[in-house]
Amino acid sequence: MDIKTPKIYISEADAIKSAGEYIKKFSKNPLIVGSKKALEVTIDDLRRTLAENDISSENIDTFSGFPSENKFDYYAGLVKKCQSDALIAIGGGRVLDTVKTTGDLLDIPVITIPTIAATCAAWAGLTIQYDDEGSYVSVRPLKKAPELVIADTKIILSAPKRYLFAGVVDTFAKFYEIRPSLAHEKNAINLDIAFYSAKVAYKKLEENVFKAIYDSENDIYGQAAKDVVDAIIYLAGFAGSFQTGTGYYSFAHPFYHISARFPETRHKLHGEKVAYGILAQLFLEEKTRDEIEDVIKVFEKYDNVFTLREIGLDRENKEQLHTLAADVKKSFAYVSWSEEAIVKALGETDILVKEIRKRG
Repeated sequence: MDIKTPKIYISEADAIKSAGEYIKKFSKNPLIVGSKKALEVTIDDLRRTLAENDISSENIDTFSGFPSENKFDYYAGLVKKCQSDALIAIGGGRVLDTVKTTGDLLDIPVITIPTIAATCAAWAGLTIQYDDEGSYVSVRPLKKAPELVIADTKIILSAPKRYLFAGVVDTFAKFYEIRPSLAHEKNAINLDIAFYSAKVAYKKLEENVFKAIYDSENDIYGQAAKDVVDAIIYLAGFAGSFQTGTGYYSFAHPFYHISARFPETRHKLHGEKVAYGILAQLFLEEKTRDEIEDVIKVFEKYDNVFTLREIGLDRENKEQLHTLAADVKKSFAYVSWSEEAIVKALGETDILVKEIRKRG
């Protein structure tokens, strides 16, 4: 079992303004990679704190695209050209995953500065790899997690709420995905630890998300904001830190990964597609209708209940759904349900969501 966690994790309001104090432990000449919007939000404060700590901010590149082999090669070449001793990633999951893999290939430190909390990518010691068009290729384990994570709660809570809500449900997924694994691996303490972390994260989010949003609208970024960000990045990331290489006995994330191969689904965020996958997984687990409806009610609070058509798929297109189900089973050996059962569960989820909407 590999345990992959950052050496330092910081989460507080205005953390970006003192980031240099921590970055100097790892770098003097970093390559800074960020999406356009993320750099706009952070770069002035970051440059200031880097200068205060005698760290160069000369090497900056604006990221676009997906974490692909071509992107890894591009940034590996740029690191060598700039003679950088570390990488700083600023933004969401795509840029963070790209930079993490590049750092892993070059064996240099990686610092992540998430500007949204849509996933736990800032923490995770793995990358979701795509091709250049955005189709899923594989889950790529890394040798280690980032050395340093700086989560500025003010920046993250100021981002559009859609990203936060997607991150909330993606965090809930850890609970639903680890739970069935407990029955298969009864003496695996790593699963016990991961499941406990997932339960704590679930509770923290249910108690704090809307308070954190209300507070942020009044320019307050206190304990509620910290609890929310820590649940999505720290606790969800920690739950995935115990890597055995077997995967969970689950469907939600495999559904997300394979659905990304259908271009029609790419308008939906990671957590939004995972939300649909969780509901379908509950059907696959043969949970009661009442239990599934209760989960839907929870997800509704975070605007994360969708029909197949809203995801970008079609319940009437059996060929499409069978292709997806077959690819899930081919790519994820731990998905034990049959292709027919998966197609049925996807359709049952669609029908139930529509029924609940009709009821109002």
